[in-house]
Amino acid sequence: MTCQNCHEHESTVVITKIVGEQHTIAHLCKTCANELGGAGGVAISIQMLTSGSEPTDECGTCGKIFAEFKKSGLFGCADCYGHFEAHLPKLFKRVQGVTEHVFDVEKPPEQDDLASLEKALSDAVACEDFERAAFIRDQLAELRRGNAPAS
Repeated sequence: MTCQNCHEHESTVVITKIVGEQHTIAHLCKTCANELGGAGGVAISIQMLTSGSEPTDECGTCGKIFAEFKKSGLFGCADCYGHFEAHLPKLFKRVQGVTEHVFDVEKPPEQDDLASLEKALSDAVACEDFERAAFIRDQLAELRRGNAPAS
């Protein structure tokens, strides 16, 4: 995992803040931990603990925690979307560059280009548009067999 402060180095220091039942975790590289915490490393910035950290609370329905979602890319149930809603735009912006996914339904990817079909498949899976993903997967299979995929 990369440092949540500089986003450049590998995190080697984990700071945990517990207030009541709310747990907040900050992953920092050694340099940022020293800069933010001074020589003793105790006075870590409150902003670092509150803004750049991941929630460790769990979905009330299925028990999935946000860190598990980030690793697997899969929520445990439909209620996870609502439970972790506040943290999703930042994650989507970092992963996809935008917070909402827009694709042109009218223009299918070039059917003779494996790379564009593979990208479209990846995008469909990321958006959890599994029907579209299955269709693109079938097009890829046809193309790899040497047949022109059906539109």
